[in-house]
Amino acid sequence: MAPSPALAAQSESPIWGDRVQTSLYRLATAAAAVIGLSAMASGASGSTPGIPNGIYLYGESPVADTVGAVYFVFEAQEGRLNGAIYQHSSSFDCVRGTVGNGALDLVITDAYDQSESSYSVAMVADTNIASSSGGAGVTELEGMYAIATLSELDQQLLATCSSR
Repeated sequence: MAPSPALAAQSESPIWGDRVQTSLYRLATAAAAVIGLSAMASGASGSTPGIPNGIYLYGESPVADTVGAVYFVFEAQEGRLNGAIYQHSSSFDCVRGTVGNGALDLVITDAYDQSESSYSVAMVADTNIASSSGGAGVTELEGMYAIATLSELDQQLLATCSSR
C-alpha cells in the first residue's frame, strides 16, 4: 500500500525544517559578524599610521570563547592582513585587507555563498597593547578588546583563511 500524500509530507517536514533552521542560523551568524564590525567602525576615533607586523586577536568580550561575542583574528604583514571573523561555536568568514592611514580596509568573504563585502574600520593607537611580534604602539579597535593569547581555534582559522 502506498503512503498517503499527507504522510509523505509529514515525513519530509523535519528535513525541510532543519534546512530552514540551518539557513537562519547562518544568516544570524553573518549578521552578528557585520554588526560587530559596524560597532567597531562607528565607535572608533583617532588614527595611527599603521599596524606592526604580527598576529592579533580582538573580541567584543575581553574573555575568549564567550558565546555570542564576535572575534576578529588576523595577521598583519607589510600593510596587508588576512584573517577571520567568527563567533564561538559558529561559522566564520575570511577577511583580507590593507592597513591604511588610521583604518583597516577590509573585504569579508561570506563562507557560504562566497559573496564579498567591503568595510573600513578605524583604529586608535594604544601603547599598552602588545602583539605577538613584541612591537610597541599596537593599534586598538574601538569597541573591541585586544586578547593576548590565541587559541588553537584562532590558529586554525588563521591558517584556513591565509591559504585561500
